[in-house]
Amino acid sequence: MWHDELKRVIELDKEDLGILEDTGINVSQVHAELLQPVASRRRDLFVCVESASGRMCKAERQGVKSPHMYVRRHRGPDGALRLRAAHLPTVHEMTPEESDRHKAMKEFLARTCQAAGLATKAETATKNRSARPDVTVFADGGVNLGCEAQFYNASPSTVLRRTRAHADDGLVSNWITHDDTFHLVDRAHWMLIRDVTWREITNAADLPLVGGYRVLASWHCTAAADRPCLTGRSKTGCGKRHLQWDTPRMSDGEATGWSPRGDRLGVTIGRTLIGAATGSVAPLYLPGRQDHRAGRFIWVPAEDRETWADHHDTLTPVEDERPDTDEDDELHYSGHDADDTCRFGEVTWTPSAPLPRRGISSVALSLTVDEPTRSVLPRQRTTITEDPAPVPTPHVASPLIQRTVDWSDPSRFLSTPRPCQHCNKPASLLDDTGTPSHKVCAELHPG
Repeated sequence: MWHDELKRVIELDKEDLGILEDTGINVSQVHAELLQPVASRRRDLFVCVESASGRMCKAERQGVKSPHMYVRRHRGPDGALRLRAAHLPTVHEMTPEESDRHKAMKEFLARTCQAAGLATKAETATKNRSARPDVTVFADGGVNLGCEAQFYNASPSTVLRRTRAHADDGLVSNWITHDDTFHLVDRAHWMLIRDVTWREITNAADLPLVGGYRVLASWHCTAAADRPCLTGRSKTGCGKRHLQWDTPRMSDGEATGWSPRGDRLGVTIGRTLIGAATGSVAPLYLPGRQDHRAGRFIWVPAEDRETWADHHDTLTPVEDERPDTDEDDELHYSGHDADDTCRFGEVTWTPSAPLPRRGISSVALSLTVDEPTRSVLPRQRTTITEDPAPVPTPHVASPLIQRTVDWSDPSRFLSTPRPCQHCNKPASLLDDTGTPSHKVCAELHPG
């Protein structure tokens, strides 16, 4: 690989990169530069050796890759980790169709938010000038949004870089796309629309939201519940409460009506954007079950997020955290001399050796909690001024006047039953004098 600034070949199979000590070049600095993200350096810094020598390399002739290169770590069949150079893809040039759809989406976002009284800016740099969102939406009680209309598959590094830049300026990134296979999905908050033309976007009053939004279904798990038990006890139910993030389509038309916000006809791009800016819709990150660096980004109703937070500690994504290095992460060098011919298109790839899984797990979209138990308050007796049919007994005289006592005060409840002062049976209440008593006994013995 050719280093355009040093004007020399970099030999990745040698620990010193083929750089002699008497050249005065800092090898450690070059090592660090090799693994820099492309967005953090000149794209044309590393060049295919054959192209740098004045010949057209195979990647250029085929037209699918550029002559510029990047360096990645590759683990060979022997399990050793080595540095390998690869051709960068050609820079994406937006097609006329993508350009028209991109422009139409920006205009749609701006006019939708402005119609709701929200301030917006289009193609304006943020205060730190580190980002330039397609449309910036300023909150009125919710979150400031940096909206990106994305109709081609941007690289993961591009998505993460622009998302971090938005976050540094106090914006929540919101990528809007028509393809759920794009790299932006679950690398930031996103919204999915159908594959529509620019004319449909321009003429639409609003656009249906078909991905990136969830509602929280909650049900008491019994044998009569409409939904199956998440723990496998489908016949009897587990008796607990299940919480599960569902798509609006899954929650629409449920007999028990857990999620009235789940009406798929009412979930649109415009309403969700306005809700996020005004506070009725909130961003949520659901971490992996074991590795919180990987998870799912979704938009949810704000009240559903509060319900989930009451039972679950949601972690924020830690993008820059890396696992501790160990022996498997040490680079190995074969010491072979560099090859100055382009090997693009040749079958030189070998599969990496399998390694133990590191924290790769599914995202927790459901949760099971204990069904809350509530104290049953005794029903308040209606005031009776005269007993219509007194039944006198030899021991208790039938009262003609019976008072009413308010027994709903929580201070009257005893945590441990004590003998009633009238019948000597266990009682869980206190009368007006602070003495243990049954409700009926206290009302029958006003003195």
